[in-house]
Amino acid sequence: MSINWLLLGGHQAQKREVITEEKLQSQEVVEECYCLNGHSILTDKAEFQGKPGLTLKLKVSTEEGLLVISPFIGDHDRTFIDFNKHVGEIVEICCPTCSEPFPVYNVCPCGAHLVALFTSPKAQFSQCIGICQRLGCLHSELLSERDLRLYSRQSYF
Repeated sequence: MSINWLLLGGHQAQKREVITEEKLQSQEVVEECYCLNGHSILTDKAEFQGKPGLTLKLKVSTEEGLLVISPFIGDHDRTFIDFNKHVGEIVEICCPTCSEPFPVYNVCPCGAHLVALFTSPKAQFSQCIGICQRLGCLHSELLSERDLRLYSRQSYF
């Protein structure tokens, strides 16, 4: 049985929950995900429980490669393709089709940036998935219109 971790916010080392295979079966799945230009990033380069993964192009000064992440909300499984992972390194995350960088929308608790992957072809921050640019940081979040309203009232943005 593989063990995956769901970050519950706050300090990453203190708030984790074990996700079992049974829990993964009942989880929400990202059915659509796009770049700023409307290209779908769901591909079959790697599959997770029969579902296509979210494929991202990673860039650093010395190389480019791909990262495919699980479409299951809370599942941090991932596959690197033609990319030498150096934990702690900050990478540029781009669309695998047009190479356009995903926009930054917030700062991650680790100090790097969270970039927005859009859940509809019309790129709106009101419906996005945020992932961290630091390799090894598993912080990610699903942002909705309700979250944005709460953050703006509390002066987070």
